[in-house]
Amino acid sequence: MSREELTAWLKLLSLEFSANKLRVLLEHFGDPGGVLSASAEALRAVPGVREADVAAIERVAREPVVIPEPLKTGEARLITGGDASYPRPLEVLPDLPPALFVWGELQERDRFAIGVVGTRKPSAYGRMVAERLTRDLCAAGLTIISGGALGVDTVAHRVALEAGGRTVAILGSGLGNLYPAENRALFRRIAETGGAVVSEYPWDAAPDAWRFPVRNRLIAGWGLGTLVVEAPEASGALITARLAAEYGREVFAVPGSIDNPKSKGCHALIKDGATLVESAEDILSVLKIPSEPRERTVSLPLLTETQEKLLSALDLEPRHVDALARQVGLPVHTAQAELTMLEMQGLARRMPGGAFVRVL
Repeated sequence: MSREELTAWLKLLSLEFSANKLRVLLEHFGDPGGVLSASAEALRAVPGVREADVAAIERVAREPVVIPEPLKTGEARLITGGDASYPRPLEVLPDLPPALFVWGELQERDRFAIGVVGTRKPSAYGRMVAERLTRDLCAAGLTIISGGALGVDTVAHRVALEAGGRTVAILGSGLGNLYPAENRALFRRIAETGGAVVSEYPWDAAPDAWRFPVRNRLIAGWGLGTLVVEAPEASGALITARLAAEYGREVFAVPGSIDNPKSKGCHALIKDGATLVESAEDILSVLKIPSEPRERTVSLPLLTETQEKLLSALDLEPRHVDALARQVGLPVHTAQAELTMLEMQGLARRMPGGAFVRVL
C-alpha cells in the first residue's frame, strides 16, 4: 500500500462510519481516495449518506493526517478486504470491516481457529479449565482467538503462547491506545512471537464501552466455534456466543456449579443447544478435527508452490481430488501425487472415495 493510499484509508477510517456505510461508499466510489475526492452532490446521491456525513467527509479530506510510526516502519500494517492476508472466515459477517489494523502476523492457518471467551473475573475453577482446554486446543493445531480482556481472555492468550501455539487478540480500542493497559506486555509478546493483535478501529481510538460488543462479532465470525468458559447471565461473552450461532458457527460451553453465578450464562447456553464441554475432545469431535496422538515438529516442512496451493484449498470437510485439482488448476494425476506428498508429511489425510482433509 502506497503512502497516498494509506493516508486516504486513515482519513476515511477516522470518520468511524459503520462497516456497512463504508462498504457502500467504497463500492460507489472505488477506493478511499475516490470517496474523499467526491463532490457533495455525488455523496448525497449515495443511499444512507446523511448531510452530516457529507460534511464530515469534506472536513477530513481537507485536514492533514499523521501516519503513526509503527505503520511507517512496518511494525504494524493496515490490511484491506482485497489483501491476501485478510482473514477469510470474516467473510461470513454481514458487516465485514473493510480494513483491519494488524500488529504482528496473520497466517493462512488462522482460519482454523476457536474463539475462547469468558468473564473478566474467573474463579479458580474457570482459570484451570481455560488453561487446560486452551493447551489441548493448541496441541490440536487450532489458533486461539480472544479479545485481550482481563480474565479468561488473558488466560487463553497467555497459555497459547506458553504452549507454543498461535493466538490472535482482537481489541476494542485502537492499536495506538492498547486496552487494558495491564496487558500491553502480553500484546507485545503476542505480536513479537508470530501471533497478531488486531483492531478495526482508528489507530488512537479510545476503549469506549460501545466498541466491545461490536468487536465481539469479529471473534464470533473468525473462529470455527466459540468456547465460553465461565460467564454470568449479563456478559459480553454471551453476546459473542449468540453472534457465533447466528453466523452458523459452533457454540461450546463449560458447565460449572449451580451455585456459582459465573456459570449461569454457560448453563443457559447449554439449555439453548450449545455443546457441553468437559474436555477438548468434545470440541474437536464436533469440529471433526482428528485428535489422535502424532509426532509433532517444531516447524512445517518446506513445501513447493503447488503443495502450498493444495494445502490452502484443503479444509476440515472432505474434498474430492477432482474438485481440488480444478480449484488450483492442476491435472488430476498431479494433484493426486502432490496430495500424497502432503499426506506423507502429516499435513493431509486421505478419506474414503478419493477425498482428502487437512490435518491441523
